[in-house]
Parts: sequence; C-alpha cells; structure tokens
Amino acid sequence: MSRTGLARGNSTRQANKELRKQRILNEARELIAQQGFEAFTLSELAQKAEVSVPTIHNLFGKKYDIFRILCTEMVERIESVVGNPERDDPIASAQAFIDNLLALYRKDEAFYRAAFVAGERTGLFEHNDPNGIFHSSLRIAERICRNAKEKGYLKGNIDTYWLAEQLFGCQRLARQDWINGYIDLPRYRTQVLIGMYMTYAADATPEFHATLRAQIDTLIQENKS
Repeated sequence: MSRTGLARGNSTRQANKELRKQRILNEARELIAQQGFEAFTLSELAQKAEVSVPTIHNLFGKKYDIFRILCTEMVERIESVVGNPERDDPIASAQAFIDNLLALYRKDEAFYRAAFVAGERTGLFEHNDPNGIFHSSLRIAERICRNAKEKGYLKGNIDTYWLAEQLFGCQRLARQDWINGYIDLPRYRTQVLIGMYMTYAADATPEFHATLRAQIDTLIQENKS
C-alpha cells in the first residue's frame, strides 16, 4: 500500500476512534443524568454505546476518568457563557451572568444537576484549585465589583474582594438549593439576583441604592405572582 493510502487509512481509523469516544461520552452523559454518578456503571455504558468494557478502559480508563472528562467539558462551557458578563451597570452585569448561566443549564438540566452533585462528592470542584470553577467564578465577581466601583455605582468603602465573595456566595447557595431539588431554575434566578443586589447595596451610592431597592421589590413581587 502506498504512503498516501496508509495515511488515509490512519486518518479514517482516528476519525472512527474519535466518533466512538464521543458516542461513549454522550451515552455516559445520558446515564448520569438519568441515574446519577453513583448508579452509573461501565457495563451499562458499554451496552448503551455498543462497545465492550475493555474498549472503554482502553479509550478512557475507569468510571471516574470518564466523569472527569465530562466535568471538565461542563466547566469549560460554563466559563464560556459567564466569562464576560460586564455591562453598562452592575444590575445588567448580574442579570447577564445569571441568565447566561441558567440558559446553559436548561439545555441539559438533569445532567448539570447530577454532575454538580457528583463533582463535589469526588472532589473535582475543590475550592483551593486556582484553575477550578470556584476561583474562576470569584474572578468574574471581582471584575463586576471593580467595574461598578470605577463607574461610580459603589462607594469603595468595602473591599472589592469581600464584595465579590458575597456575590459568588449568593450564586453558590442558590446552586446548592437547585441541585438538591429545593428550588427550580426561575427561583434560582430570583434568589441569586436578590442576593447580589443586597450585596451591592452594602456599598452603593444613594442613587444606586434606591435603584437596587426598586429592583429587589420587583423581584419579590414577581416571585409572589
């Protein structure tokens, strides 16, 4: 066989291998969404993906390795949709942040819920990881606070880092309530925004403080209806 033929054959095999890997990952995502990480097994995954268990081991490794790949992809998607939420004012930034995030979750809500639960149990979302989702979200919150201070919405009497921690905390608490099934996504949005607006209010200029109160009142009324 010519070199061209060999190269073409290798290219085809590599393409087929990538397609097989993607099919396995897609089936793993579906199984995790349906059953959770703990109940998900490689034998069932092999059956769904129409491959053997040794094939899965050769392509990925163990069950945890597959989950780690899916979680890495999930974090990358989250960072891509919330990575640049700055708008003309902090209220618009907060709304863009949460609306972009929840739009992503709605695409595959069961999987995101299950992945967050399993990710925390397996230590994939460690807070001390400088490249992890915790520090990434905190950096976004810091940018929002710095931008608000520079544009005169915040007085600057409270350290930006601590304001950012509280902003991120609002989102993290709501996410925990959501993944545990205590609230739905609309309530998730309301809870996050009210928490973020209250955090802004602690350092807001008088005019911005009045705007925040009006926004909070509106959200509370919407939640009652």
